[in-house]
Amino acid sequence: MRKYEELSREIIQSLGGKDNINFAVHCATRLRFNLKNSELVQEEQLRNIEGVVGVNPTPTQLQVIIGSHVGEVFAEVIRQGVTNGDSEENATTTGTSSKEASIFSKVVDTITGCMTPMIPALTAAGMIKVILSLSTTFNWMSNESSTYRVLDFIGDGAFYFMPILLAVFAANKFKVNTSIAIIVVGVFLHPNFSSWVASGDPISFLGMPIQGVIYAASVIPALLTIWIMSYIERAVDRVTPKSLKILLNPTLVLLITAPLALIVIGPLGNYAGQGLAWVINLLQGQLGFIMVALLAAAMPFIVMTGMHHALTPIFVASFAATGTESLILVAQICANLAQGGATLAVAVKSKQKNVKSIATAAGISAIMGITEPALYGITMKFKKPLIAACISAGISGCFAGLMHVTLYVPQNSLMAILGFSGEKGTSNVIAGLVMMAMSVILSFVLTLILQKEETGEAATTESTENLAANT
Repeated sequence: MRKYEELSREIIQSLGGKDNINFAVHCATRLRFNLKNSELVQEEQLRNIEGVVGVNPTPTQLQVIIGSHVGEVFAEVIRQGVTNGDSEENATTTGTSSKEASIFSKVVDTITGCMTPMIPALTAAGMIKVILSLSTTFNWMSNESSTYRVLDFIGDGAFYFMPILLAVFAANKFKVNTSIAIIVVGVFLHPNFSSWVASGDPISFLGMPIQGVIYAASVIPALLTIWIMSYIERAVDRVTPKSLKILLNPTLVLLITAPLALIVIGPLGNYAGQGLAWVINLLQGQLGFIMVALLAAAMPFIVMTGMHHALTPIFVASFAATGTESLILVAQICANLAQGGATLAVAVKSKQKNVKSIATAAGISAIMGITEPALYGITMKFKKPLIAACISAGISGCFAGLMHVTLYVPQNSLMAILGFSGEKGTSNVIAGLVMMAMSVILSFVLTLILQKEETGEAATTESTENLAANT
């Protein structure tokens, strides 16, 4: 029995039928549809479908917010004939949305598509670093031991080879040959080039100087290189004869792109990376606590627009450069836990069984880092819990900024508890735990105070029924 068959069918119909859908993808909580004609969408009907938490139209896609079981719904959508945008054979889909995306939206979508898939690898590598930190703190092993040294380079692998990871995901995004993309970016990390740079001897190619830069753990040079390579590959394909394409195309693309990357693209990307690092340091400067507080308080509204994905390159770049992060993810932890605390307070205070059930599940989900069910299903509908969550997140974010709370693992949920262990020692762990406790407790108590009684408009039977699938 296909549990979500009817839900997916109703969603597809409200989008104008499967013939109006170019392809679909999904993230942790949302179905993301690329449409041929957005005017065919019956948005109000879509919002009222039982099991749909919310709808968020963007210039490049229409997002249908489902909840933590989005994977199952997505699978059913694909079974009903919608093109899977994640599959290799559909990677060259040419359909476009009827809305023309802005340049900024396209840039954000591209960077996010390239960098978001790296987060699991960075998280795993960061957790190994945490284990090493704990092992030396509690004298489990010496940092001179063979076991420690092996774990150390295993933990460094994801960061050192980050350009290679980016090459794979960028190749898929820019629709270029993946193997050539990996080879081109791999030139940046070749041992001979790295040792040449380390020696300090001048490097040149055909008389043109090559700047001595170590590209390990870099982000922007690889992205720029694959972007430029996409134009080079298309240009080469146009001029080579059909009978020789299999030989000439990859050879010419490599011979053109790799030297160009070393001479021009890589150094420009390096300067851009240094500029981004300067901006991050500026934001985390003496008044950094204000930035953390503002970002934490505003995070629910950033999530509503889907622009929270635009922050991914910033914290990934921070981890790539320093192995730490104390702005974006810290603010997200404060905001997510505050959403969880406010939603759980609604669960405690509500007398309606449906609301209690939904709020409990959504609150736990928010504490674990997925806030859309709580945001769209509870706090936005009741309004006052949203206010309480924003205030509490701002206060805990301010505290975090003042205490310079630092993360050593990319994480934005309760699981960040282990991510506070690092070079700053016990004080950072304690400050991080206090920050997390403040986020949950303040929003919980403030919601109990502000939400004095259940309001009919926020908890109608229809609303709760529409949210029931998120439990």
